[in-house]
Amino acid sequence: MKSKLLIIAITATITTALIFTIVYFVFGLNAKPKIILSLDSPNGQYVAYVMENPAIDPPNQSLFIAKNRSNEFRLVANLPEDIEMCDSIYWSPNSKAVSFTTNWHVFITRIEGFNTQKVSINPDWWIRMEKGTFRSSNRPVKIKEFSFINTDTISYKTNLMENHELIFIGKL
Repeated sequence: MKSKLLIIAITATITTALIFTIVYFVFGLNAKPKIILSLDSPNGQYVAYVMENPAIDPPNQSLFIAKNRSNEFRLVANLPEDIEMCDSIYWSPNSKAVSFTTNWHVFITRIEGFNTQKVSINPDWWIRMEKGTFRSSNRPVKIKEFSFINTDTISYKTNLMENHELIFIGKL
């Protein structure tokens, strides 16, 4: 009787390990993070990039700025998994600020001091599900026009807007 219980326990353990291994590889959880979007600054000193992290239900993205030709970098933001993803990267003409636009926000980071502003562009609310996941109305919000007006203002317009919005970011 004890040997049958031991065989059942070993079989259950091996089966569980095999199922976990198959799920791990099938859903790509063994993959390394990869850069899916990047843009060098106009002066060539920096690169802004978006990294996609392995996930069962992507997107699972992070926003970074790095110094070119060095190992130095900074994390701007970890985007909420499953809901938010980066569409574009924009540098100011003088390379003193970078903006990441997503389907929910505009992130504006000043290189000097590394201060970041987060501006909401999506009017919807997120809904927390009982399982701990999130959902939204899935209304697509896209930046249609984006520009640095001068050294202290950004102008943008989304597909849901009739007029441009201005964001004051301070002197660069």
